[in-house]
Amino acid sequence: MEPKFQKNVHVLSDDGLDIMNDHLIILSESASFPWGMAAANRVRNLAKGAMMEGWHVTYVGLRGADIKKKEKRKYRVFGKEEGILYCYPGLFAVRPGNWWVRRLDDFLGWLLTVLYILKKKMFREVDAITFYSRNGNVTGFWIPFLHLLRIPVILEVCEWPLAIAETHGTGQKKAEQFCAAIVPKSDAVLPISTYIENEIKKVAALNRRIIPSYQIPILIDVENEFPGKADNTDRDFMLYCGSIAYMDIAMILVDIVYELKNRGIELPVKFTGKEDYVHLVEFKKYAEQRGVFGSFDFTGFIEEKELHGLMRQAICLLAPLPDNPQSESRFSTKIGYYLASATPVITNSIGDVNLYLKDEVNAFVAPKCDIIQFVKKIERIMEDPALAKHVGITGRDLALEKFHYTRACKGFGRFLRNVVEGYRNHPVA
Repeated sequence: MEPKFQKNVHVLSDDGLDIMNDHLIILSESASFPWGMAAANRVRNLAKGAMMEGWHVTYVGLRGADIKKKEKRKYRVFGKEEGILYCYPGLFAVRPGNWWVRRLDDFLGWLLTVLYILKKKMFREVDAITFYSRNGNVTGFWIPFLHLLRIPVILEVCEWPLAIAETHGTGQKKAEQFCAAIVPKSDAVLPISTYIENEIKKVAALNRRIIPSYQIPILIDVENEFPGKADNTDRDFMLYCGSIAYMDIAMILVDIVYELKNRGIELPVKFTGKEDYVHLVEFKKYAEQRGVFGSFDFTGFIEEKELHGLMRQAICLLAPLPDNPQSESRFSTKIGYYLASATPVITNSIGDVNLYLKDEVNAFVAPKCDIIQFVKKIERIMEDPALAKHVGITGRDLALEKFHYTRACKGFGRFLRNVVEGYRNHPVA
C-alpha cells in the first residue's frame, strides 16, 4: 500500500491556534516560480516542506521568470500558488525578450527587491532568507547586504562550480570566487548531494568555521500525478528528459540507439526539453553519420502532465551520467520523477546514485557510463517484462519514501529556527 501525504499542513498550538509566525523568503534570480520547471518545482517543494513545520514562505524573484513555453494566461508579479506567496518586485513577471528591456528588468529587480526586503525587515516579516545562485557577483552583493540588515542567509547549493569548471575546462576563476569566497560567508547551507556537502566542509575547515548544513536531496510531490501502477509491457519507445545542450549525454543516446540497431533492435527515443537550433544541427550531423537520426523524436518543452504521461508510457527512462566531476557532484531532479512514474530507470553508478539505487532492485544501474552496459540493461528490460515492472514499482516506492518533500524535508523547519537563533547569538562577520 502506497503512503499518503498531507499537503500545506499548518502547525497548531494545543489550543488550536495557528503558530506560523516564522517568515522565510526564498530569493532567486532564476527559479521562475511558479511557472518554471525543475528549479520552480524545487522551490515549491522546499517551501511546502518549510510550511509543513510552521513557516510562512514567500518566493522573491530578482528578475522576471524565464518561461520556456508561454501559455495564454496572465502572468502576475505577485500572487499565491499552493499556499506559497510569490513576488517579482521588479515589475516584470516574465523575462522580456528585448535586450534593453531585460537590462531594465535587471536594474528594477535589484533596486525594488532591496526596498521590498527593507520593508519586510521593518515590519518583522522576514526571519531568514534562502538564496539560490552560483554567481559570485550576485551572491557577493546580497549576502553582505542581508547581513547588514541582520538577516541570516542559507545558501542552497545544487551544483558545485569547481566541479563544473573542472569538467568543462572553463570558468575556474569564477568558480573559485563562489566556492572559496562566497560559501564561507553564508550562515548555513542546503547541499543537494553528499559530494557538495563534503566540499563545503573542506571550505569551512580552511576558514576555521563550522557551517550548519542540512542536506536536501531531489524533491518530488507526485502522489496525484502518477496514480496507480504502470504496465510497461508493449511499449515502443524510450524517453529522455533534458536539454540537448548537454551534448555529451546527447551523443551517448545516439550511440545507444546505434548499438541497439546493430543488434537488430529498432527502439526510438522521445527527447524532451529545450529546442536549441545550434546544438540540434550538431546532433543531427552525428546521428545521421550513425544512420539513426530518424529514431529520435524531439518534442520540445511539454507541460508536466503530458510529460508524466510519457514517462509512464515509455519502456524505460534514460539517465546516462558521464563519468566526470559535474555528474559526481550533482543529483538530478529528473531521476526522482523518473522513479516516481514506476517505469524502469536506466542510469549508471556515480555520485549519490550509489546511495539510493541498486541494480535490478529499484533501477537498472550500469557499473559505469558505458554504451554496451546501457544496451544490456535495455535488453534485460525487454527480455523480462515482469522484472522490469517489479523494478519500476520498487523504484516508485523508493522515490516516495526518500524524495517526497514530506519525508526529505522533515526537520527542515527546526533547522531554520536553529540557524536564526545561532545567527542572533553569533552573527557571521
